[in-house]
This record gives sequence, C-alpha cells and structure tokens, in this order.
Amino acid sequence: MKFNSILLAAASITLFLAMPTTALAAEDAGADEAFKKRQALSNKIKSMKELRREMPIPPPAGLFGIYSLPKPGDFIAGINYQNHKFEGLLDGDNHVSSAEAVATAPNIFFGNPMQPATLRQVPKRAEADVAFPFINYTVDERFSLVALAPLLDKKTVLETFNAPGTASLGTTTVTAKGLGDVKFGFLYTPFKSYNDKGVRKHNLLFDVVLSAPTGSIKEDDTVLNPMGAQQKTRLPYGMQLGSGTWDALLGVAYWGKQDKWGWGAQYLGTIPLENENDEGWRYGDKHELTSWVSYEWKPTLATSLRLRHESQGRIKGIDPKIYGPGLGANPGNYGGERTELALGANWMYSPGHNLSVEYAKPVSQDRHGVQADYDQSLMFSWRNAFF
Repeated sequence: MKFNSILLAAASITLFLAMPTTALAAEDAGADEAFKKRQALSNKIKSMKELRREMPIPPPAGLFGIYSLPKPGDFIAGINYQNHKFEGLLDGDNHVSSAEAVATAPNIFFGNPMQPATLRQVPKRAEADVAFPFINYTVDERFSLVALAPLLDKKTVLETFNAPGTASLGTTTVTAKGLGDVKFGFLYTPFKSYNDKGVRKHNLLFDVVLSAPTGSIKEDDTVLNPMGAQQKTRLPYGMQLGSGTWDALLGVAYWGKQDKWGWGAQYLGTIPLENENDEGWRYGDKHELTSWVSYEWKPTLATSLRLRHESQGRIKGIDPKIYGPGLGANPGNYGGERTELALGANWMYSPGHNLSVEYAKPVSQDRHGVQADYDQSLMFSWRNAFF
C-alpha cells in the first residue's frame, strides 16, 4: 500500500513537470503554423505586386487575346458569358416594320413552285447566349497558348404572313443549342517597353488562332409556313451553331498604361480558309476594330469605355436545304457594318481573380439587305490568374 502511494505521488510530480513543456510545444507549433500562413500571404502579395507591374489596367469583359501572364507556367483560366439581343428589322440603315418587309423585300426563290415574290417569314426578335470556358497558358516571355470552347443557345421568334397578302398568321419560336466552333492558337509578344521603375508601359501582341468546324450546320426546327401548317425545316444560316469551315482569326493588339489610366486597341480578322463547307456555303470575311480607355479607381476596381466597329461580307454559296420565303434563307441578308459603344467595370475580388461586366449598344448600323436589328449586348467575364 505504501509502495503504491509512492508510485502515485511520483507519477503526479512527473505529469506536473511535463505539462508546461507540452503546452509550450503546442504554442510553438501554433506559432509556426501562423508564421507559415503569414509568410505565404506575404509571398502572394509580393507576387501580385510584381504581376501588376507587368499587366495592363484590366481590359473590358468583351475582349479576348489582349494579354498573357509574364512567367512560363503561369496561366489564366475562366469563363466569358455574352448575351446578344435583336429586336425589329433593318433594311440597310433604315428601320422597317414586318409588314413593310414582307411587302417589299424579295424572295430569292421566286419563280420556283409555291414561292411568292416577297418574304413571308421574318424575325420579330432574337437572342443568343454564348458561354465559353477559356485558358491562356504562358510558354515563355513571348509566347502563350490559348483555347476556348463556345457553348451556344440561340432563340428566334419568327412571324409568318399568309401567302397572298400581308396578314400575320402568328409566330413560332425556334431554337438551336450546343457546342460552337472550338478555337485554339497562340499569342506572340514582339515588343514591350518599361519605365525607369520597371513597370511595363507599352505592349504589342499578335493573335494567331484557328477555328475548327465543331459547331453543327444542320440544325432544324418546326416553323409555321405561309399556308398555316407546321413544317420541319432547316434553320437559317444565322441560327446554325458553327461556320462549317476552318477559319483563321488573325489580329494585332496594343495596350498601354500611365498611373491609373489604361488604353488600347485591337484589330481582329476572321477569314474562312475554305471556299465552302460541306453544305455548300461559307460566311463572309469579318473585320473588327476596337479601342478602349480604362481608369483604375483603386487597385480592386476599374471602369472602361470601348468603341467597336465590325465589317463583314455576305454569305457566299447556298445550302439547298435552307429554302423558302424566309428572311434568313437569303445569303444576301447577312453581313454589313456596325459600330457600338460599350461601358464596363472590373472588380478584383481576390488577388489574381477578377469579375468584369460590359454593356454595349449600337451607335450606327448599315447592314446588307434586310436583317434583324441588333439591340444590345451584355457581357460578363470571370478571369483567374494562376502564378
């Protein structure tokens, strides 16, 4: 009994002496973990400051192929979403009503059996949603690889008129959704300049991108025909999900910055590399020119103003299955000139992670033939830099 008491007392003394050492060890471990976290955060902030010296003031949401990260192995990934709306009709640069269009616009298939002299089917309104995940991977200080895969959802409300006159028979909503034309290529930076503080002030970049014909050009739906019956038909060219041809996207972009101001410009040409696709047609060459100015209110918030102009040729060739007295069945009713103005904002909610939005409205339009009237675009971009 006496021996057990002695053992119990000895154990109690040993435990008492060990407790401070254990507590100190736990405190040291916690301090080490906290120090590592502070050090990691410090390194992240340092890397972010170095990155900001190399990068432009955040560009507008609707732009792609403007910049790349400076170090090999760095990359940007994210998703760009765009919503485009069309309302009413344009004949060249003049607004026209549906009744005016069906009374005056020619049907190119007139002379064939059951084909009237003028249009019988016109778009009342249309909407296109495009979401494309993208990646921009830096190979070295001059080259980066880029790729994107567009996912499209198109919808058009078509108004049908009776065969002998201009009485409306009603409307039909047609849709097409799926994968568009996947794009991949590289960006090359031949020139960049710095100020005496090591901040990049000017940058020139070339875009060299291929567009693969992965989007469908055989989309169809049921529409109301001029005889008042529902009819399954191939949808118009503009409702298809792809071009059906291999296309080259070639461009040049410049950006500069000074203190809180940023600015830039980009030319981008989309040139079909084939005379026609498998269905016998191709889009006309497209040329886009855009310029912008941006202001950084604080390190996490910037706003932008952008002017964009596009010019595109008419569709060449014809798909024999896109047929009838519908506005979209005429390859001559595609392309033309358009100028738009866009306002944007960019929020960096975390180092290297940005959310941006841009809203665009047309300033002027002069389209080929009769077309749906472009009303507005809303663009969002979620960009994440990994460095």
